[in-house]
Amino acid sequence: MTREKFVALDWLRFALAMYLVLFHTFKEAYAPIREWPIVHSLLSIGFFSTSTFFVLSGFLLTHVYLRSVHHEHQFRLSTSKGMFWLKRFASLYPIHILALLLALPLMMSSSGNMGEIMVTPNTNVWGPDKLDGVERALDLPALLTNLGLHLTLTHAWNPLYTAFNSPSWSLSALMFFYLVFPFAAPMIGRHRRPILLLAALLSLYLIPALIMFFGYSNSVIGHGLLHRNPLIRLPEFLAGMTLHRIWLLHRTSLRQWLEAGWLPLALLVIAGSFATATWAHLTVRGPWYYLFHNGLLLPSQLMLVLLCVLYQPDSESRLSRAGQRLGRRFTVDLCASHSP
Repeated sequence: MTREKFVALDWLRFALAMYLVLFHTFKEAYAPIREWPIVHSLLSIGFFSTSTFFVLSGFLLTHVYLRSVHHEHQFRLSTSKGMFWLKRFASLYPIHILALLLALPLMMSSSGNMGEIMVTPNTNVWGPDKLDGVERALDLPALLTNLGLHLTLTHAWNPLYTAFNSPSWSLSALMFFYLVFPFAAPMIGRHRRPILLLAALLSLYLIPALIMFFGYSNSVIGHGLLHRNPLIRLPEFLAGMTLHRIWLLHRTSLRQWLEAGWLPLALLVIAGSFATATWAHLTVRGPWYYLFHNGLLLPSQLMLVLLCVLYQPDSESRLSRAGQRLGRRFTVDLCASHSP
């Protein structure tokens, strides 16, 4: 299996990273943005980027580390499990610790009482009001517990709230995905019906969201689980791995499909999915958050990644080189540093 370079994925990484920056800064910190409801709703689908990063990570890791043995239905890792885990840990942990050291004094200085760490229980962000949004200070046992979770990269498993550096839960989830990868990759690599496997993963991923939608939308713990629990978010990563298997088996027919004029329809599906999520935030809101966050947008995210994979411009062009620099500069290991 020759290792191709996916130039368009670099630009996709850059675009997703910029959207996340707007989601976490401009939308949250600039209060007047709420005076433009459509713009505010467009900036409120930030989870689209995070989920797409998880899909990308699964695809690229499979592309880099899975190698065929004798024929296309036998695969193994190109390195040992221990070496794989060591490299993945080394790519995540220094970044995580540096961000934690920067976040701690900022959180302590911005709290009501100097030196306290304030947390707010997570709830449905599309609800009219926060269900249990009372900010409180961590006592010493809770502070030490959360610090321990951060130091061991397991803080995404806390369903109640995010402490210290909130966005770093994605690094904690990635670390779990990396632990699973050496076991899942060979099995997915030899799967003869990856399209059926992908459909099963999509259905499995949607089940917790349906449970929340039909009766548990007021659960703080339920929201925390769906938002960042690594086990519940795992299907996104596995779907990216499965997408690689589909691409490997059908890349010729997929390119022919693209050349036959189906590209506009694919782009329309992606844009329509994003527009529908924006409309839901603008109008119905409430528990619809869970359906869009955990499942309904995953097909369009997979399609977006696949289109970027199939698009192969000259890798030595200025556009390609600029995409590589930007994609690696603005994405912190979510999928930019999967080198063997």
